[in-house]
Amino acid sequence: MGDIASPRLNASPLGALARIWGGELPTFDSERDLQEVVSTLVQGLWNRLADHQSLRDPFYLTRFEVLPTRPALRHLAVIRAQELHGFIDGLFGSEEEMQLPQKAHDAVQGLSDVYSMFSGAADFLEDESKPAAQQELEDLLRNFQKLTIAADELINKAAQSCKRARGQRLDTMSAKPFRRGLWSGQAEAASHMPEHDDGHEPELIESALSQQVTRLGVSVSIQIYSDGNGKWILEVVDAENTSHVWDDPFESDGDALAEAMRALEEETLEFWGAAAERPMN
Repeated sequence: MGDIASPRLNASPLGALARIWGGELPTFDSERDLQEVVSTLVQGLWNRLADHQSLRDPFYLTRFEVLPTRPALRHLAVIRAQELHGFIDGLFGSEEEMQLPQKAHDAVQGLSDVYSMFSGAADFLEDESKPAAQQELEDLLRNFQKLTIAADELINKAAQSCKRARGQRLDTMSAKPFRRGLWSGQAEAASHMPEHDDGHEPELIESALSQQVTRLGVSVSIQIYSDGNGKWILEVVDAENTSHVWDDPFESDGDALAEAMRALEEETLEFWGAAAERPMN
């Protein structure tokens, strides 16, 4: 999900796959094995995760039942810390620092705080010399649940901010790059971060006219959202999960939808891939 949200132009599913194997793609015994892995990664994982860039389909961390016991809580804390670290690894890729939109910058800083809490709790729970009463464990479980919700919100905030920045630079950029080392648990105090007035950033609201259009099993996503100034931005995510953002805003969300449907009908090769030459449903 971090790779998908990343403002890096070279982010790709194969790049993510290579990093799993230490920076280079693994060697496969056959082309069939390679195609199976790529198909599973791209169609079975990457494309489904990319759908969560929509305001109407936000991303959520893994949920599972957890009992208020010391081992179970430590297991949950370790998983949450790994998930958050993985998101940042994907966001940064091989970069040590990155210029982020201000909202994404703030969200990543917030994720650093949540990561530190989960990581610290995991260390505490692993140390049997530090006792914890049953009521304390139950309270800790409730706090973990709240932190998980906060992490969900921060990840989606970062993803949406980066997505808008990739499209039209609608978000104000941070005054300085965010360094990977700043996030990794060695974070500087928040007071060291540049001051910023959130009032300069538009608050985007998605139109109820946003929708998916499907042609013979191939789906294209039409996303329409307010620019915060009374006009509407049109984005179409094509069959290959590539984002197309119109340069000029529209006077109404209805106008934006009409333009999207025109483009899908008249510029089929641009949006439909293999389904381009087939009639609209």
